[in-house]
Amino acid sequence: MKYFVTVFLILYMLTSYIISDNQKLLEQASYHYKNSQFEEALSLYETLHDKFPNNIDLIFNLGNTHFKLNNLGFAIGYYLKAIKWEPSNSELRYNLSLTRNLIKQTIEPSDSILYSLLGWLRFLSINTAFNIMMILLLIGLVTLRLIYLKKFNRELLTNMLIICGISLVLSFSIFIHRYIDYSQEKGVVVTKKQAVYSGPSENLSVLFYIHEGYEFKINKSAGNWVELELSNGFKGWAPLSSLFLI
Repeated sequence: MKYFVTVFLILYMLTSYIISDNQKLLEQASYHYKNSQFEEALSLYETLHDKFPNNIDLIFNLGNTHFKLNNLGFAIGYYLKAIKWEPSNSELRYNLSLTRNLIKQTIEPSDSILYSLLGWLRFLSINTAFNIMMILLLIGLVTLRLIYLKKFNRELLTNMLIICGISLVLSFSIFIHRYIDYSQEKGVVVTKKQAVYSGPSENLSVLFYIHEGYEFKINKSAGNWVELELSNGFKGWAPLSSLFLI
């Protein structure tokens, strides 16, 4: 018994020390940021991010710090990484939009009617889409049960079931859309200018050039190279050293 108490006390002291140490690092990083010492703040935020890679606040702070340092590619990358977890966060989206506006890109997102109509899907997290689908499924099952028991007007319940069925199909489509978008590997260019090659080697021909802040999806990788695809369908290979993967 004495042995277990000793072990518990040691673990408690170690945990308290680690929490206290991380809190001090966070306070120091915040202090440097508020005093415009962004390089120092960045170093501390990166140290904390290595320990807590999925902490949204740290990812957001890294984006803000890179923005202050004019590392706009990294800023966009961290904002997109945070939005992947919190797509409805208005502050994140505002900062992302502001940073994108500072970068002149020749490749623009589609302005089609379909793109505009489905644009609101970007504000739904994959968990929200799944919950909507489950709620509609539950409503449909309850409606079926009521029809079976003949508790209410059969015609009314049938209409409810049809509406619920259509809504369920739509919500399932939304969930699949969000799942594919969430699962797709993406990235951002972080160098001022990067050549895109026909294959994973600088000895091959250059297809085109991309600039800091360009966003892309990843099709495949080979060693320290990835085949990226831009929003206009252009494809090519670029080294990982010039990219930020989300």
